Amino acid sequence: MKAIVLYIPKSDHGTMSENYVKEFKRFHGDVDISLLDAETREGVSLCKLYDILQYPALIVVNQDMMLQQAWLGSMFPDMNQVMSYMV
Repeated sequence: MKAIVLYIPKSDHGTMSENYVKEFKRFHGDVDISLLDAETREGVSLCKLYDILQYPALIVVNQDMMLQQAWLGSMFPDMNQVMSYMV
């Protein structure tokens, strides 16, 4: 499983998203979580694929890139809740 935070770096939620991923890696270093600018080609493609219209968004996908869970908006989920999908 892989977690991706889709966000816009130079927005009001940019620093918050970066801090969330930084803390997540600090507590769960062996987990695959990454930041992706929603305005890049890859970011736009993922947002269209998963119908994401609100940022930031945290998505969990499996090895085939099939969506397992999505959280939208500025309230990130508890890290343990995300970890429950990362098995």
